[in-house]
Amino acid sequence: MKPMRLLIALLGLFSLSLSAAEKPDVLFIAVDDLNDWVTHLGGHPQTKTPNIDRLVARGMAFTNSHCAAPACNPSRAALMSGLRPWQTGIYTNGDPAQGVMKDTLTINRHFLAQGYNTLGGGKIYHNFNAEGREDGWTKWEGLFPSINEHEENMNGLKSGHFDWGAVNSKPQEMGDYKLTDWAVNQLKTAPLDKPLFLGVGYVKPHLPWYVPQEYYDRFPLEGIQLPVTKDDDLADIPAAGVQMAKPQGDHAAVLKGDQWKKAVQAYLATISFLDDQVGRLLDGLDASPRKDKTIIVWWTDHGWALGEKQHWRKFALWEETTRTSCAIVAPGITKPNSVCKAPVDYLNIYPTLCELTGLPLPVHVKGASLMPLLKDPTSTWGQVAICTHGRGNHAVKDARWRYIRYADGSEELYDHSKDPNEWTNLATEADMSKTKARLAAALPAAGEEVPSTSGSQSNGSAKGKGKKKAKGKAKEE
Repeated sequence: MKPMRLLIALLGLFSLSLSAAEKPDVLFIAVDDLNDWVTHLGGHPQTKTPNIDRLVARGMAFTNSHCAAPACNPSRAALMSGLRPWQTGIYTNGDPAQGVMKDTLTINRHFLAQGYNTLGGGKIYHNFNAEGREDGWTKWEGLFPSINEHEENMNGLKSGHFDWGAVNSKPQEMGDYKLTDWAVNQLKTAPLDKPLFLGVGYVKPHLPWYVPQEYYDRFPLEGIQLPVTKDDDLADIPAAGVQMAKPQGDHAAVLKGDQWKKAVQAYLATISFLDDQVGRLLDGLDASPRKDKTIIVWWTDHGWALGEKQHWRKFALWEETTRTSCAIVAPGITKPNSVCKAPVDYLNIYPTLCELTGLPLPVHVKGASLMPLLKDPTSTWGQVAICTHGRGNHAVKDARWRYIRYADGSEELYDHSKDPNEWTNLATEADMSKTKARLAAALPAAGEEVPSTSGSQSNGSAKGKGKKKAKGKAKEE
């Protein structure tokens, strides 16, 4: 090669390298089973989340954010693939994801292909198999060893990992503490000549709620406040909804065992443990050379009920189980302490990340980017949030209404401007037909919902426990 051409080629390579290095880094934080019990959302008056609030305050909080499915496996599969459950057949935890995901350009695979150093640890997908394969990461660290969380039956309910109690352990022995150590080290030491996509997946507050005693001490049992509930809340719910609530299951057992206050205390304690780890992660980011060029995406995979509508866990289509904590910090775009009330869901994350980082948008990703809202939270937003739990069961949320349609055609409708607790089902009111039709227009038409990957009816009425994880975790729900 002639000297001039060689010089031009070398300059071109240098230019490409410089361009890659100038791309923003991404700190991608996933949290398991955390509902709106964070201070900035006001889900419970006694929760203490100063560090989560500190993170959210750096950018924009989405206060009307919802999961694509109220269970770990389908929620994470939808967010990471940009495809809805009715497009993939991954409706519940019992629907295997690997057959679909192995051939899908997921977020981490896309960033890897575009030159990012993609590092992942903790829980990003539902389990090891749910991603399909390991080649979507520069390095996948997986789950970190934690205390032995076998089923202790500390609460006396004899209900597997539906259990809680203080453990005689140090915070440093918990897997999420070790995950934070790892993530902080990556922020400090990862090569600066490549942009970084760092996936940090916190497991807590997933069951069992085993955390050290010091976290329980922050929430004295005698002062615990129960969620606000209505005794006959299920009276106007169709049979399909009552089947999801399962009032004679967890709720009946909790009441019989006098465990309701103890469960609330345990959940608050476990959230507080998580919050401490988030604070350590933020401090690590601030002490790293990546502080000023890092986009933060904060998301919880779904909500969680603690007795509302006599329901526990996720696995339902009401506000408590679909609402999430979600925030984006985008240097140079978002303003500190911004709040957006527009209805959004997790199909918006993939296209937003592509636009923020300048990556091309894969052809299969059809969700709307949140960029207009990041720039101005009052921008016109013609989208609704959609959540699916089992084939044929969907909820639609806009700025005012929640509409639920079950596979058997039965319905619920709630006016959040007057009924934020969703106590009065208006679906049978004659003057609500136009509202229902408008919201239902966002749902898939007959024949558009693919069969479940498990081959079952996948109607969402069962808990849908996932298969055992290939490495690092014995059981997930």
